[in-house]
Amino acid sequence: MRYFVLITGASSGIGEAACKKLTEHGYEVLACVRNEMDAARLSMTIGDRLHPLIMDVTNHQSMVRAKENAEKIIGHDKLVALVNNAGIVVAGPVLYIPVEEWQKQFDVNLLGVVRTIQLFFQLLAKKVPDTHARRIINVSSISGLFASPFIGPYAASKYALEALSDSLRRELYMYDIQVVIIEPGSISTPIWQKAKEADSYSGPEYESIIAFREKIIESNIRQSLPVELVSDRILKSIRDRKVRNRYLIKADAWKFNIIRMLPSAWVDRIIRKKLMNKSGFRPF
Repeated sequence: MRYFVLITGASSGIGEAACKKLTEHGYEVLACVRNEMDAARLSMTIGDRLHPLIMDVTNHQSMVRAKENAEKIIGHDKLVALVNNAGIVVAGPVLYIPVEEWQKQFDVNLLGVVRTIQLFFQLLAKKVPDTHARRIINVSSISGLFASPFIGPYAASKYALEALSDSLRRELYMYDIQVVIIEPGSISTPIWQKAKEADSYSGPEYESIIAFREKIIESNIRQSLPVELVSDRILKSIRDRKVRNRYLIKADAWKFNIIRMLPSAWVDRIIRKKLMNKSGFRPF
């Protein structure tokens, strides 16, 4: 029997690394991408165990077509995991980001997850005589645990994803399907280059801070961890018999956990000082 894993946002970064890792360990991967060019590139570089699906998590019709294709590819074999990885970052001050951009942020990062789970769940829940674990893996972020300034939409979407994951996990007890949340910190992926190129929203009171945007992005790039740390965790979260509900992937995680335990007024003062010194947005 072949074991299939569906991954959204597979064209680059964490998604692409997970595709490579899983195929190397014997899994068949349904790699969801938005265009034929990415589909062809992934097929060429990863090999026969990768099966591209053209799918946009914000477009219902493309998702229905992708599901129909997935059913044909899987056949009598088994879908053992959904990896919800597709995501975008909308950044800037809350006061100035257009509501349409907030809608776009949630449409991809939250509602895209809901659409994927609802549409593909019946394939994951399908009973077959097999003992492989079945998992829903939601790729969240450290921003789902700590809301830094100037990424309000992104942090809000990831906080919402954390809540969605908790509710879903508690609802699926009768299916024996576990929901795992992976919370990466700064990871070496193309998302940072995209952050440089993305539209930037601001107002006059923030100009002196936003001017240091590229400096902060470069600092994040220097401090970022290898993407393989996340793909390794995705593999283990699919394959291992026992898994935790959450996995934080961050250098000096102990420091981050201490910051989270401090009174919010203390943390606000630390951030305010860092912003006044134009040295960063996070106190860790």
